[in-house]
Amino acid sequence: MVRLKFIFVGKTKEFWMAEGIEHYQKMLSKFTELEFLTIKDEKITQHSSEGMVLEKEGERVLKYLDKKSFCFVLDYKGKMLSTQELAELFKEKMNQGYNDFIFITGGTLGLSQKIVNSAGFRLSLSKMTFPHQLVRLILLEQIYRAFSIIERRKYHK
Repeated sequence: MVRLKFIFVGKTKEFWMAEGIEHYQKMLSKFTELEFLTIKDEKITQHSSEGMVLEKEGERVLKYLDKKSFCFVLDYKGKMLSTQELAELFKEKMNQGYNDFIFITGGTLGLSQKIVNSAGFRLSLSKMTFPHQLVRLILLEQIYRAFSIIERRKYHK
């Protein structure tokens, strides 16, 4: 069975977003095993540099990466895929022997370069900028849609 691990930096604070994430979590669990990890985000103060914040958050994320897993990072400089292309990428990676996938979304400032460089795929959801909490909801819906395509379910139509 395919396993998906989601690593989110910072809590989902908005109730309606958390509710949407939970909805797609339930939907996705029909296709895959799921694991969700929320990594503590670093407090941003006037004395903290962006680089220091990203580095500290990155070190927390690194503890949960597994070399056997195929890792996606959400990055605005990444490659944009259609849902169909995402489904094809999943199938391609599964045919290569991957059953475990990790998706990492950053906090307010994004992700450290170390985390971005460690990924097998840099995924961008849009040229637009979304709040990092909303990205989680959009990501889960798109992954559910991709698995619906793979499983030939009607949801995608």
